[in-house]
This record gives sequence, C-alpha cells and structure tokens, in this order.
Amino acid sequence: MRTRNAYFDNAKFILIFLVVFGHMISPYRTDSDGMLSIYHFIFIFHMPVFILLAGYFSKNFHKKGYYKKIFTKVALPYLAFQTIYTFYYDILYQNETYTLQYLVPRWAMWFLLSLIFWKLMLPFFAKFPMWLSMTFAILLGLGVGFVNIDGFEKFLSISRMFVFFPFFLLGYYLSKMEEPFKKLMTVKGRFVSATVLFVALVGSYVVLNDTVYTSMLYGTNTYDQSGEFMMRIVHYAIAFAVSFAFMALIPSHEFAFTSVGQRSLYVYLLHGFVLKWFFTTEFAKGLDSTSWGFVVLTILSIVVTLVLGSKLVDVVIIATKLLIKFILPKNSLTKLTMVLKRTFS
Repeated sequence: MRTRNAYFDNAKFILIFLVVFGHMISPYRTDSDGMLSIYHFIFIFHMPVFILLAGYFSKNFHKKGYYKKIFTKVALPYLAFQTIYTFYYDILYQNETYTLQYLVPRWAMWFLLSLIFWKLMLPFFAKFPMWLSMTFAILLGLGVGFVNIDGFEKFLSISRMFVFFPFFLLGYYLSKMEEPFKKLMTVKGRFVSATVLFVALVGSYVVLNDTVYTSMLYGTNTYDQSGEFMMRIVHYAIAFAVSFAFMALIPSHEFAFTSVGQRSLYVYLLHGFVLKWFFTTEFAKGLDSTSWGFVVLTILSIVVTLVLGSKLVDVVIIATKLLIKFILPKNSLTKLTMVLKRTFS
C-alpha cells in the first residue's frame, strides 16, 4: 500500500508541477518555437492524466457520504475560490472590472466546477458496461464541438466538462482493475512509453508550430470546419496514448517531493494568486524565451510548487476548514448534500 500511494503521489507531483510550469510559460510561449512546442506538449496530457486520476479515486460513489464530500471538498472550495479570485483580479488589474459570477469559472477554476459534474454524472454512467459508457462519453466530447453558441463554451465550462469527461470515466473503470498501471511498468513497456512521449514532443514541434489548435488542447473550441472535428478525434487518441505512457514512467518509491503530490489540489487552487501577481511585475515583463529566461521560469515553477505544496500551507488550509465548519450552521451541510443526492441519484 505504501508503494502504491507513493506511485500516485509522485504522478500528482509531476502533474501539478507541469500545471504550474505550463501556466508560468504561457505568456512567453509564442516568443519561440521551442517554448511553444513544450507548452503544447504539456497540454496534450497533463490535465487528461490529472482528470483520469481524479476518476480513479472516485470509485466509492456508492458509499455513504459521497454527495456530502462533493459539496464539502469540491463545491465549497469552488464557491470560495471563485469569489476570492474575482476580488483578487479586481484589485490586481485596476484598469478592468470583474463581476462576481459562479456560472462562468475564473481561469483554472473550471477544473473544480467540472469535477462537481463529473462526480455527479459518474453513478449514472457506472451503471452500464465500460464500452458503452466510454463510447457515449467520447461521443459527447466530440459532439459538444458542434454547439456554436456565443459564450456557450464558458458557461459552466460545459465544453471542457464534456471533452475531458472520458478521461475521468476511464479512471473510474481502471480503478476496478487490479493494478492496471503496473502492467505498463516493464522494461519493454517503459521503453515504448518513452518513445511515445518523445514522438509526442517532436510532433508538438513539427505539427503544432503555431497557435491554431491551442483551443483544441484546452477543450474549448467549436468546429469551424470538418478538419477540426477530425483533430479532436486525433487529440483523443494521442492524449490517451501519451497519458498511459506518462503513467508507465512514474517511479514507485518515495522521494523528498512525494508528499507534495498529496497536496496537489492546494497547489492548483493557490498558484494563480502567485502567477497572476508575478506577471504584473517588471521582472516578469523583462523575461523572454531565451535559455536564461527558460531556466528562471523553470526554477520559479519548482519553487511555487514546493512552497504551495508544503506542510505549512497544509496546516493553514486545515485551520481554515475548521473555522468554516465552526461558522456554518449545524446540519446545514447534511441538508444540502441530501438535496444533491435526491437530484442526481
């Protein structure tokens, strides 16, 4: 059990670092083909794998307290951070005005909002065989691209919700298998996986050498032509392949950074405060995509990931949760989760 947990924590640490790093280099990505290729390579698989692991650990939906956890561990953080980020942006960007709204998530908050719906959808999809549920989920992900309504992709993050749902659902089905990722961790499997990742990196440089298909990687685009529909099919195939290749290369033993993986959600929620502020500084504005700039951005990404994933932040988060629990009226959470259960069961 100890080894298996270290394996998943290592995966989460690397993934959350890639999230921070991808967002860190985002303003500089178009300055060079190399930076843009790395950016595209990261976005091919880092969120699909993150979402797959979220589904992997959502297998206990039939147990008591499932809907309460959705509210306390996902919905409440979304409402809180959506509110805080709105006020933060309003203060940080004084030339712009931000209104408080909960149906259009701010920046990275789309993941939390989508996670609420993925968890609510899971009990229904889990009733059917894997091939049927996965087929329907992929068809939903493909079909949402045909809905070309102004603002539709932003409302409830519906486009991303359906595009990435197959990865969440696959994670759930993998959790029902006995150590599914261990089967990939042979010498041959890791060699093939390393080759797949290398080809994906090279392909990001050769094929995705501009920003035309960036929204395809985000899962937010609508189809303007038939070629874009085919690109989403190709993206699904590549993302699934690269995701498994990534998991095949994850080490199983503990490292000094392994525990940070346990707090990956904290890093995800908090890194926006640091990065959004950083991009407004003169230092950040003076950086570019040169080798020196790339090294600086990499080091900063590592520091942000380690600090926000530290035990100190963990203590602060726990204290905040206790305070919220103390402030909320007694039995209020139980009543709200009962409404969720009756609605989606």
